[in-house]
Amino acid sequence: MTHIIEFPIANNLRSHDYDADIDEILASVPPKSREKLRFELIKTIDGYGANFTQWSLSFPEACDETLRKQIYDLAHQEHGRKIRMLKDIMRLKAMVLVSEYHKSK
Repeated sequence: MTHIIEFPIANNLRSHDYDADIDEILASVPPKSREKLRFELIKTIDGYGANFTQWSLSFPEACDETLRKQIYDLAHQEHGRKIRMLKDIMRLKAMVLVSEYHKSK
Protein backbone atom coordinates (compact mmCIF):
# COMPACT_ATOMS: atom_id res chain seq x y z
CA MET A 1 0.00 0.00 0.00
CA THR A 2 1.26 3.47 -0.83
CA HIS A 3 1.94 5.93 1.96
CA ILE A 4 1.51 9.59 1.02
CA ILE A 5 3.95 11.99 2.65
CA GLU A 6 2.97 15.65 2.81
CA PHE A 7 5.61 17.88 1.26
CA PRO A 8 7.22 20.14 2.20
CA ILE A 9 7.46 18.65 5.63
CA ALA A 10 6.26 21.07 8.28
CA ASN A 11 9.33 21.84 10.35
CA ASN A 12 9.68 25.12 12.15
CA LEU A 13 12.88 24.06 13.88
CA ARG A 14 15.74 25.79 12.11
CA SER A 15 18.35 23.87 14.09
CA HIS A 16 16.93 20.43 13.29
CA ASP A 17 19.71 17.86 12.81
CA TYR A 18 18.95 16.33 9.41
CA ASP A 19 22.31 14.56 9.35
CA ALA A 20 21.36 12.64 12.50
CA ASP A 21 18.02 11.71 10.89
CA ILE A 22 19.80 10.35 7.83
CA ASP A 23 22.33 8.46 9.97
CA GLU A 24 19.45 6.90 11.90
CA ILE A 25 17.66 5.93 8.69
CA LEU A 26 20.83 4.34 7.24
CA ALA A 27 21.76 2.56 10.50
CA SER A 28 19.91 -0.63 9.52
CA VAL A 29 22.17 -1.09 6.47
CA PRO A 30 25.62 -2.74 6.77
CA PRO A 31 28.52 -0.23 6.61
CA LYS A 32 29.74 -1.14 3.11
CA SER A 33 26.26 -0.88 1.61
CA ARG A 34 25.58 2.23 3.69
CA GLU A 35 28.41 4.05 1.92
CA LYS A 36 26.91 3.11 -1.44
CA LEU A 37 23.57 4.54 -0.33
CA ARG A 38 25.29 7.74 0.85
CA PHE A 39 26.84 8.06 -2.59
CA GLU A 40 23.37 7.68 -4.15
CA LEU A 41 22.12 10.44 -1.83
CA ILE A 42 24.92 12.72 -2.98
CA LYS A 43 24.10 12.00 -6.63
CA THR A 44 20.45 12.85 -5.95
CA ILE A 45 21.30 16.15 -4.31
CA ASP A 46 23.81 17.07 -7.02
CA GLY A 47 21.02 16.55 -9.54
CA TYR A 48 19.11 19.48 -8.10
CA GLY A 49 22.03 21.81 -8.76
CA ALA A 50 21.53 25.52 -8.39
CA ASN A 51 17.74 25.25 -7.99
CA PHE A 52 18.19 25.09 -4.23
CA THR A 53 21.63 26.44 -3.51
CA GLN A 54 22.01 29.63 -5.57
CA TRP A 55 19.99 32.78 -5.89
CA SER A 56 20.45 36.29 -7.21
CA LEU A 57 18.88 39.63 -6.41
CA SER A 58 17.90 42.52 -8.62
CA PHE A 59 17.10 45.88 -7.10
CA PRO A 60 15.09 48.65 -8.78
CA GLU A 61 17.23 51.65 -9.75
CA ALA A 62 15.37 54.04 -7.45
CA CYS A 63 15.67 51.69 -4.50
CA ASP A 64 16.60 53.11 -1.11
CA GLU A 65 18.56 51.21 1.53
CA THR A 66 15.44 50.22 3.49
CA LEU A 67 13.86 48.58 0.45
CA ARG A 68 17.15 46.85 -0.39
CA LYS A 69 17.29 45.39 3.12
CA GLN A 70 13.67 44.22 2.90
CA ILE A 71 14.30 42.54 -0.46
CA TYR A 72 17.47 40.91 0.89
CA ASP A 73 15.66 39.68 4.02
CA LEU A 74 12.88 38.13 1.92
CA ALA A 75 15.41 36.47 -0.39
CA HIS A 76 17.33 35.15 2.61
CA GLN A 77 14.12 33.66 4.09
CA GLU A 78 13.30 32.05 0.76
CA HIS A 79 16.81 30.61 0.54
CA GLY A 80 16.45 29.11 4.02
CA ARG A 81 13.12 27.57 3.04
CA LYS A 82 14.66 26.02 -0.08
CA ILE A 83 17.57 24.58 1.88
CA ARG A 84 15.18 23.02 4.41
CA MET A 85 13.18 21.57 1.51
CA LEU A 86 16.36 20.12 0.02
CA LYS A 87 17.19 18.52 3.38
CA ASP A 88 13.67 17.06 3.52
CA ILE A 89 14.24 15.60 0.05
CA MET A 90 17.51 14.06 1.26
CA ARG A 91 15.78 12.51 4.27
CA LEU A 92 12.93 11.10 2.20
CA LYS A 93 15.36 9.79 -0.45
CA ALA A 94 17.35 8.04 2.31
CA MET A 95 14.14 6.35 3.45
CA VAL A 96 13.44 5.18 -0.12
CA LEU A 97 17.00 3.90 -0.62
CA VAL A 98 16.93 1.94 2.64
CA SER A 99 13.53 0.47 1.81
CA GLU A 100 14.73 -0.57 -1.64
CA TYR A 101 17.89 -2.08 -0.12
CA HIS A 102 15.89 -4.22 2.35
CA LYS A 103 13.45 -5.33 -0.37
CA SER A 104 16.35 -6.51 -2.53
CA LYS A 105 17.85 -8.62 0.27
